[in-house]
Amino acid sequence: MAYTINNTAGGIVATVEDGVLDTTTSVSLIGRNYQSYGEAFNENLVKLLENSASSTAPTAPITGELWYDSSGATLKVYNGTDFVPLGIRNSTSEPTTGLVSGTLWNDTTNDQLYMYDGTAFDLIGPIYKTGDGKSGWLVDSENLSGGGTANVLSLYQDGTRVAILSATARVLSAPPAGFDSATINQGLTFYTAGDSTTFRLHGTAQNANELGGRDASAFLTNDENQTTSGSFGVLNDTGLTIGADSDATISISSNNLVFTQNNADEAILFRINKASTITTALEVTDLANVRVFGDLQVDGSLVTTGSSSSFADQTIVINNDSPADSNDQAGLDIRGSDSSNNVTFFVTGDGGPLRSSQGLSVATGKGYDIAGTSVLSGTTLGSTIVASSLTSVGVLNSGSINSGFGDIHIGASTLTCGSIVMSSDANDDSSTVATINNFSNDARLTSSSPDSTILSETAIKQHVSQELAGTDIVFSMDITGLSNTEIATILDTLAPASAFPNGKLARVSGLTLTATSVTSFSQGSIGNPNIVTGVSTSTILNRTRNNDLIFTLTNGNWAYTSG
Repeated sequence: MAYTINNTAGGIVATVEDGVLDTTTSVSLIGRNYQSYGEAFNENLVKLLENSASSTAPTAPITGELWYDSSGATLKVYNGTDFVPLGIRNSTSEPTTGLVSGTLWNDTTNDQLYMYDGTAFDLIGPIYKTGDGKSGWLVDSENLSGGGTANVLSLYQDGTRVAILSATARVLSAPPAGFDSATINQGLTFYTAGDSTTFRLHGTAQNANELGGRDASAFLTNDENQTTSGSFGVLNDTGLTIGADSDATISISSNNLVFTQNNADEAILFRINKASTITTALEVTDLANVRVFGDLQVDGSLVTTGSSSSFADQTIVINNDSPADSNDQAGLDIRGSDSSNNVTFFVTGDGGPLRSSQGLSVATGKGYDIAGTSVLSGTTLGSTIVASSLTSVGVLNSGSINSGFGDIHIGASTLTCGSIVMSSDANDDSSTVATINNFSNDARLTSSSPDSTILSETAIKQHVSQELAGTDIVFSMDITGLSNTEIATILDTLAPASAFPNGKLARVSGLTLTATSVTSFSQGSIGNPNIVTGVSTSTILNRTRNNDLIFTLTNGNWAYTSG
């Protein structure tokens, strides 16, 4: 009979049949008469004893089941949906599951304790994160110079004790860290951090007994014209503000001295006394341009970073020393993405010429002039160019060679052209013969007269071959007892394949002879017809003609095609 296993609430957990080990839950349920039940039973006891200790949660938990999560060293209970930790939850991030009011969470990253209020985690303490250091008011015990200890209230900021609050004046056995004296005054004492002027109480004070021990009359006021015989310093980066409407400021920005014109669309002027006259020497305009009213001398390098620079002067003078040094290598350097892409215009030798480190390019339709005369454009050499040291040229599509040009030497190169035409006076002397050496075998030389055409042997052969190629070869042949292959062999003898192009046709009128024997008999007399008195035999030749045997020249061999 099967076992029905119920939980505490009366619900059926499983029905275990006889002789079966049921694994519906985290512990094995043993059926009646199950063999070797002792192992399963004892393992169940171990699981209960260790609370299923593992880094992986049980796969078939029931509500109320305990599980020891060995990966986090945490005892958890199954709530019907998830395993939730018992007691304080230790983690680096805020828990999101199994939360009830009162759940405690220890933030292991910042060493802070939180409590869940049913909606969110509230910080219990400490108020500061470990990584930030102590912050806020804490009670400290200090050793006194005369012996014993006393409690003081200390104010910390990011791990630094910045103030000590004491109800009475106390003399400590040693100055606290960050304080320059062992005496703690009654009230609030700030730390010095090596500089007693750096940490102060900021705000509005109704009254002060002293101003640094000095009479108030020793200080400058802000509502009267005053002077000072001492040095005046503004020890902050905000600097000075000038003008009735705070028109300008002198300040420090990233250790840079800054003059600022606060009025929109107004300039900054630098003026000097020039010959007893106040004169503007430099103006920073309302467009952020700089205007110099005298000569600008730059003893270092002049570097511009704008997209362009313009000069109103007709001439830019380089090397204006007096007396001037040699201008050799003087020039203009235009920087590229790296040194190999720099373009430099420089003088080679004192007085030139001017050279470019890279190529030169002009716009379409422009060219190069010498003394006001065009010598080179995008398509044409100037008419004044009468001599050249060119060693090679590209393709010449037009032009002419006049008399007096001289010999044309092409060496071992090939002269390729459609035709060579000689003028009528090229060979006035009949004793002189014009000679063309290395004339190509398949070329022809022609004049204006068709009768003057010069043909090479190869050209003549090619012409004949072309003519023959257009006409089929015709044969009449006795083909008695011959196969098509044998006929093709005979064709190659009569019409060699080497003399004709592929595709040539040979039409053969074939004649075939066959012999037929005819025997005649002489009969006996009428009275004895069965007696043969004579026998004669004759041969008859039968002629058969096939007029449409076709062979085609293919790959240099005659081959049967049809017929």
